Amino acid sequence: MFRNCFLAVCFCCTLFTSLYAQSGTVNGYTHQLLFNIYTSQPDKTISGFLRSYAPSLYDKKNIPVASGTATETVTSNIEIHSFVFGKHPYFATPFTSGKLELYCQHFSDAKGVQVFDVKLWFEFDNQLEAEMAFSKLVDVFLPISTNKRFSSTNGAQKAEFSDSKGEKGFNKIQFRLTADNLDRRRFKILFETANDL
Repeated sequence: MFRNCFLAVCFCCTLFTSLYAQSGTVNGYTHQLLFNIYTSQPDKTISGFLRSYAPSLYDKKNIPVASGTATETVTSNIEIHSFVFGKHPYFATPFTSGKLELYCQHFSDAKGVQVFDVKLWFEFDNQLEAEMAFSKLVDVFLPISTNKRFSSTNGAQKAEFSDSKGEKGFNKIQFRLTADNLDRRRFKILFETANDL
């Protein structure tokens, strides 16, 4: 009797957990992987970094408006700001280190620093952990995407997912698993917010 009740409880927990995981969207999980930096509530672990290096993402209510006349010359520089982390709040798979790179354009006027691209890296000390993390990412995006494509080139694996359900935001993502160029015993996963689907 106890065994049957225990199995029923385990089955219900598994069913509700898988249904909850499948109710997300590509856009929603992408925001979580990117520490919610594009939402009104960025994750607390990255808020200090955003305040210092990308204030337009930290305080979206007070984004400055560019002022001046059309004849003024506004100069800009391209910058990359990297947030390095050892633990991710929404990706519980073991990894050696992670890095969120913000590609920014730094303007000389009131616009300040504007982020135009973002890349997320996970680094691993061995191939098994890297392949398990890659598989977990595939498992998350498979049920919530409407289009998918997998490819492999020179030992590197790539997974592309898109969501045509109409939700605005990140509807096309891809991630790649590859060996590190400098140390072939280490592996990396690169997560990007665009693909060719």
